[in-house]
Amino acid sequence: MTTTQPSRLLPALFEHVDDDWPLTVLHIGPALPETVNFFSDYRCKLHFADLYEELPLRRGAEGEPSLEQRFERALALPGGALFDLCFFWDVLNFLNRDAIGALMAMLRPHLHPDSLGHCFAPHNARTAASSQYYGIADSGNLTVRQRVSIPPDYQPHPQGELGSLLPCFRVERSVLLPDRRTELLLKARLGV
Repeated sequence: MTTTQPSRLLPALFEHVDDDWPLTVLHIGPALPETVNFFSDYRCKLHFADLYEELPLRRGAEGEPSLEQRFERALALPGGALFDLCFFWDVLNFLNRDAIGALMAMLRPHLHPDSLGHCFAPHNARTAASSQYYGIADSGNLTVRQRVSIPPDYQPHPQGELGSLLPCFRVERSVLLPDRRTELLLKARLGV
């Protein structure tokens, strides 16, 4: 069953988008029909990378693919693409510090100074893992579906901690949600 949840931060992601200018979007999660439908109103390139299918993403043993190699394969980022919008949803809370670092290293060459991101973080480290995943209904509403199971390796990173783990982004705005999660709007920080 799919429900709709209002978002106070989604509108900020789209307020400066020019309908006539090509948009490049990274969506980390499954390609949901409503998200594809929403972006069909824009001139854009969508890149979906379902990292949830790859979890847990950790440093492997000797002889196994490195964490960086696993991210490179899972993300399959198009050469030369610069993302205007990056949707992380809650995947960052299923990655340890090393994995977040590897993800940011892979993503850094694909960002520009006006790149924006969106994610969810728990309010604190005791907040339980979300049993939901998300899509975009419209510029002010998310779609919410129940997961069949919670992904492995939940490692909650509250807003303050998450901000320090994302060298390519700074938290621009945040909103505390009723279920003890925080919705975050991220802005590229590339001079670091």
